[in-house]
Amino acid sequence: MRAVVHAAARHAGLHAIDGPEVLRQEEVRDALAQTSPAVVVCPPEVFGWMSKLAFLQGCRAVYTCGADGAGTLLDRAAHFVRATGT
Repeated sequence: MRAVVHAAARHAGLHAIDGPEVLRQEEVRDALAQTSPAVVVCPPEVFGWMSKLAFLQGCRAVYTCGADGAGTLLDRAAHFVRATGT
């Protein structure tokens, strides 16, 4: 799933930062402060604290995507495709 997110970001002319499997709040806070992303995708397990940090840095949306592909990222993408009729 990471490869898909990175490919989509590159295609859109954006930059994706891939965090380590074990995320430390201090490192994530510093990375968010340095990059000021518009969108963050994180594992569902860390959504609570990750979304708080992201929104404090001005992020517009936080989506989840688990190792099994489940999460709000794919739900939102599927909704967008149905809504546009493509």
